[in-house]
Amino acid sequence: MKSKVYFIDFHTTFQRSIFDKVGDALSQAGFKDIIRKHDKVAVKMHFGAETNFGVINPRYVRYFVDRILALNARPFLTDTNTLYAGQRVNSVDHSNLAIRHGYAHSVVNAPVIIADGLVGQSEELVKIDTKETKEAYIGSDIHHADAILALSHMTGHEAAGFGAAIKNIGMGCASRKGKLAMHSTSRPIVNHDRCVGCARCVQWCQVQAISIKEDGKAHIDENVCTGCSMCISVCPFSAIRIKWNTSADFLNTKITEYAHAVTSYKKDKMFYVNFINNLTRHCDCMNIHGEHLLPDIGILFSKDIVAVDRASIDIINEKAGKNLFEELFPDIKLEHVFSYAEELGMGSPEYELVKIK
Repeated sequence: MKSKVYFIDFHTTFQRSIFDKVGDALSQAGFKDIIRKHDKVAVKMHFGAETNFGVINPRYVRYFVDRILALNARPFLTDTNTLYAGQRVNSVDHSNLAIRHGYAHSVVNAPVIIADGLVGQSEELVKIDTKETKEAYIGSDIHHADAILALSHMTGHEAAGFGAAIKNIGMGCASRKGKLAMHSTSRPIVNHDRCVGCARCVQWCQVQAISIKEDGKAHIDENVCTGCSMCISVCPFSAIRIKWNTSADFLNTKITEYAHAVTSYKKDKMFYVNFINNLTRHCDCMNIHGEHLLPDIGILFSKDIVAVDRASIDIINEKAGKNLFEELFPDIKLEHVFSYAEELGMGSPEYELVKIK
């Protein structure tokens, strides 16, 4: 049986606002069915890099929050911290960034809670039986949420080919340790040109894998290191990084498996909204806002994570008149994502598109 995906464009009239259309789409797609009274609802999104302006407009977020509040539930905006240095590497800077980008409580009517704790150490282990992943590490506050609304901004992605709901849930719900497992098959490494030997990483390492050697620099014992990547977060000089050595196929396999780890235990408590606007080659993790690949297209709604991403790709290709992301990233096989997600039972790439005027 085909999953239903609901679509609205951004065109409005004096009689019919964009929020009228969003509201109709939510109602027809059965959004309220995933939420019960008093549910703590994670509104999973991406707050964007410091100077990236492609993220979802806070006024949309406020509308979704108000719909959740109308169901007597408790929404909160959330994401997890990053592996790499920047304004999203710890919860203090990450939350402040979200506020600067317009996601303040006074605007969106909900708090921002970074799901994996102050420095990415708050996680829950989810056991799954997939090709590459047996244990997935998920941000605690996402894991303990009663329901998840995934608001995803569709973009290209240099490593994965594209980013939408599957990546938002797979990569975006993982703790720092989980992200490292997806991005790299090695352990963090120290840039000795940056390291000043302050030993902060030594103090934070829970397995004593780091030591200051005779050269006055930090060294990581790969045989002891567990890959939690806490050291990346706590280094004040950005001297510790990961080695980006993962192929696109491996990365997409792991992202899909991590998305499966979340969807498998949330089951019927998830809903997906994909925004196809401000569409760029680069993801919102970049501190740039690149050239728009297409005019703004619309918003898609579904309970099926596979169908909503498949439909998003199809609509983009239809508007572009070509396989846009495959042309941008010819070495990345996007079909692998959908076939593998279907194999894992996450949903179906076969869908019925319902257009709402």
